[in-house]
Order: sequence, then structure tokens, then C-alpha cells
Amino acid sequence: MLGVFEKARAVLDLYTTAHPEWGVTEVARQLGFPPSSAHVLMTSLTQMGLLHRTVAGRYRLGFKLLALSQVLLSNTPWRDVARDEMTTLGQGCGEALLLAAFDGGQLVTVATIEGRHPDSPPLPQVGAVLPPYPSASAALLLAHRPWSVVRRALQGDGAERTPAELDAALLDLERVVQDGLASSLDAQMWSVAAPVRNHNGEVIAALSVHVPATRTVERRMALQRALEDASQRLSARIGHVDRAPEERLFWTSVQGQERLQRPSRRTLR
Repeated sequence: MLGVFEKARAVLDLYTTAHPEWGVTEVARQLGFPPSSAHVLMTSLTQMGLLHRTVAGRYRLGFKLLALSQVLLSNTPWRDVARDEMTTLGQGCGEALLLAAFDGGQLVTVATIEGRHPDSPPLPQVGAVLPPYPSASAALLLAHRPWSVVRRALQGDGAERTPAELDAALLDLERVVQDGLASSLDAQMWSVAAPVRNHNGEVIAALSVHVPATRTVERRMALQRALEDASQRLSARIGHVDRAPEERLFWTSVQGQERLQRPSRRTLR
């Protein structure tokens, strides 16, 4: 039974804004399934409302997923508080803002605020899957997960890292824990992400700002300070009481189970 669910998830994971429609043969080729198995699976997903078959015989995501996402969003109480703080921050800085959280092994968009500047970058739709590490949001959230989970994520994101590159990524994530922020910079964009913590001190989401790389260093530093203030206000509003870094809790693996531990109990190996 588990194998069926894993195959169904693999099919659903193929759908992106860039590729919103798939045929049976394409899915079979992409996932390495026999065409007959892909057809049976996609027919079953269609009957459940998770996929929709077009008149051309191709498949799109079904409206059942939209209904389920609305249930999820309406029962994520801190999302409304986050939206409130993001609106305040966006009014002050005018830049593009994004709230992200892990859903299973994927990083997904929870809320966005569009930037008001002509060169503000476009943002993904709510519910869209976001790029993996080393994006700022992914780095921030991965840094606070058990290292066993981090290793699986880094080894399974398609980047084909060498052992040395994997160790370098782990050290980078450890620096994120120490710094409290994660940032990324390329030729087009600069992004920085700050943690959103719940009453346990657990990092449950990443609040990030995204601006063109042409913004001055002074502007970036001002945005970083404003982002930190907003993430701290948001965390406080959902019950977080700030602690010294050595008292904060992080997810770690204990005898095969994930538990919240202080950083002194958490090691890279």
C-alpha cells in the first residue's frame, strides 16, 4: 500500500507552474513506470478528484486539491498573524516578501506580499513548491531540522553533491543556526530569510525578503534589520518567548525519532 502512495505522490510532484499538464506517456517516461501502471494510477487519481482529465486526454491537477489547500490554510491560525506582519513590513519597505514552510519533504509557499518597485521580482503562487537548498528559505528551515533529515534532503535534491560538497553544505547550515539568518545572492537577486518560532521555540516557517542584486549594501542591511524585527514580532504573537541561543530548541533524531533538543545535544555527525 505504501508503494502506491509513494507513486501517487511522485505523480503529483511533477506538476509545477511551468509544467501544469502531463500525459500518461510523459509521466511513465519521467518516473520510469510502465505506461499501463501510469494510466491506472492517473485514472484513480482522477476518480478521487486529485487530477482532472482534459478533453485532449491529458491531465491537470484537480479541484479537490484546491479544496484541501483551503482547509489547510483556514486551519493554520498563525498564517493570518503572519499576513498581518507581512503587510506592515511590506508597507514600510515596498519589497517582495515570502513566507515558506516545509510540507513533508518539500518547501512550499504559505503567503506572499508583492513588491511595489518596478524591478521587484515576481513571486510564486501560494502553495507552489519552492527551490531547494541553497535558497535562503530552504537553508533557514533545513538548518533547524535533524541532520539525518538534512542529509537526506541534500542527497535527494538532484544536485549530485560530492562528500566534500555535502560536508560544506552542512557547515553552511550550521553557520545559519549560529547567525540566526540565511541569505543567498546571485547575479539577479539577493534574498534573506529569518525564522518564525512557535511557543516551543521550534522554527515553523521562514519569512524572507527578495530584492534585485542591484540594491545597495546599505539598503540590504536596512531590509535585514526590518525583516528580523518583523519575524520576532510574528513569533511573539504566536506565543514564542525569546531565549538565549543555547536555550533554543532544535529538531534532532533520537533513536530514530525526531525530538526537540537544545543545540548542545545536536551534532553534525
